[in-house]
Amino acid sequence: MDPTESLIDEFHAQPAESDRRREIVAAMGDILAKHPDHPKALPFLASVAADTQEYDVARVEATTALRLSPPTDDAHRQRAARALLAVMRGPDDDLCRQYAAMALGPYADAPEVHEAMAAAVLGDDDPLVRDNALAALRHAGPSEDRAEVLHQLTDDRSLGREATRILTSWGRQTAA
Repeated sequence: MDPTESLIDEFHAQPAESDRRREIVAAMGDILAKHPDHPKALPFLASVAADTQEYDVARVEATTALRLSPPTDDAHRQRAARALLAVMRGPDDDLCRQYAAMALGPYADAPEVHEAMAAAVLGDDDPLVRDNALAALRHAGPSEDRAEVLHQLTDDRSLGREATRILTSWGRQTAA
């Protein structure tokens, strides 16, 4: 049996809020780090991240794995991005939404992801979701669309200075 299958089986056999569930998700993240398009690890992590009934600590671990080891295959990238968007847009508690916002950076070239990141950084009710969406924008790197969002933020009381710093580091002019 494939070791990922054993881990998945063990995961489902654990009590809902077991630390072992988080450990298994972390182990699957390690597998994904070595094999970014692993056919079992990636769908498993995406499903854990998006499952609103799942243990939050396991979900956070899954979103972190998807951020640190983004898939290279387009179909897998889309699946991971959809899972992260579902978390960020969902009814979840703030912690899961914060981690999902932070995890979107590697997926920012997809128009739907860019729009979600822009909406979060410009107006989410949770200041940490806004901060993490800004970090994801910075991580994604310069583009015209991302620079436009940052320009909109330069007058924002809480994020304006950081938006200006990012634009400057990207060699983009900010309004005086």
